[in-house]
Amino acid sequence: MPLYEYRCESCGHRFETLQQVGAGAADVSCPRCAAGRVARELSTFAARAATGRDRSPAPEPTCGRGGCGAGFCAN
Repeated sequence: MPLYEYRCESCGHRFETLQQVGAGAADVSCPRCAAGRVARELSTFAARAATGRDRSPAPEPTCGRGGCGAGFCAN
């Protein structure tokens, strides 16, 4: 079941609710004031960035000429 975001048109409270796909706002009421006038909001989502063991290590930085003394070069 997807999670939908709503905003109460009476008190402005924003909340989320689980609903079946295609279900409308007719059966949804505000959990704060119990009003039945709610509007579905556009949902935002978060993506998890690959970190740590989820990705390969970054290549070692180099200056491209070797022997620069900055500690990046193998020469």
